[in-house]
Amino acid sequence: MISRRLAVPGVFTGLPGGIGASAFQVHALPPAERDGLPRMPVFVMPYPARLNPHVAVARERAVVWAGQTGLTGPGGVWSQEHFDVLELALFTALTQPSLPREELLLVGDWNIWAFAVDDHFLTYKAAADEPGAQRFVARLNACMPLDSTPAPPPGHPVERALADVWARSTPTLASGLRRRLRDAALDFAAANLWELANTLHGRTPDPVEYIQMRRRTAGTPLSTVLPLHARGRDLPPGLLAHPTVLALIDAFADNVDLRNDLYSHRKETELEGERNNAVPVFQHFLHCSPQTAVDTVGDLMNFRLNCFDRLEREELPKLADEFGPDAYRTIAAYADSLKDWLAGDHAWYPQTGRYVVGLA
Repeated sequence: MISRRLAVPGVFTGLPGGIGASAFQVHALPPAERDGLPRMPVFVMPYPARLNPHVAVARERAVVWAGQTGLTGPGGVWSQEHFDVLELALFTALTQPSLPREELLLVGDWNIWAFAVDDHFLTYKAAADEPGAQRFVARLNACMPLDSTPAPPPGHPVERALADVWARSTPTLASGLRRRLRDAALDFAAANLWELANTLHGRTPDPVEYIQMRRRTAGTPLSTVLPLHARGRDLPPGLLAHPTVLALIDAFADNVDLRNDLYSHRKETELEGERNNAVPVFQHFLHCSPQTAVDTVGDLMNFRLNCFDRLEREELPKLADEFGPDAYRTIAAYADSLKDWLAGDHAWYPQTGRYVVGLA
């Protein structure tokens, strides 16, 4: 059992005092807490959050890069004002606290691109445009050539951003990791088509299907390959495919994804007509109240963190006997990067306005 470090919405542990204080005051308490709507569950986080010392540079870079690629401004995904509220550079600095400056900025660009894909899909949902979304996803593959083939001229800011970050990510990348990075980015974008189909056809998935697909729609393959890419290392294929490692990644994903659903469910259901969120999924499946659904999702979220912690402490060390001490040190460092991500992700939510903008 993990040592329980409890945190409620707006109160997170492990982060030095004073960081993001102004944003904390503005965004700490979701409207649901104030208006008698379902109260948020208690969040458990046993790992301390740390802030990358290059956060100020990351903030400057994020604004410049989003503007250069057209993600912000006329015709972009966000207005500059909206982009500033998202605090995406802070997300990267919290989830990657030990990355050197240049690697942090590169991962930050990937994160901005992933959030842009997610928000760009709102246009297809609003227009009920499945064919347009399918064409958009199909074009992304050409933005990430595995060889020296040039990417085609971008037709959208999201394509331009992807082609740019891909070209800067891959020159020194081993072929296996390059392919894995491309496949992870494509899988994330394509998984959004599943969400779009559910929304447009009025379909609420069952919890088992939802949890499995949520790992893809949240970009788990991308978020778990980025720590490898950023540090210029790869894992032996047999080690990465080991049942213990796969179970560790799934537990990581479920905790991250369900936390996101708890913070975003009002925005998604009230403002976006979204069905792809664990709270309405469990409410529909269990025929229960919104509060019971929120509590159920919170319990599952904390349970999956407990699974991650147990696997990392008890099962991962056993891989040293099977793969050798060097391979174990590599996978242990990888697990540490996932713990950093879990803690930083947990600390970011009270400081971003992404999930409260537009809610009364």
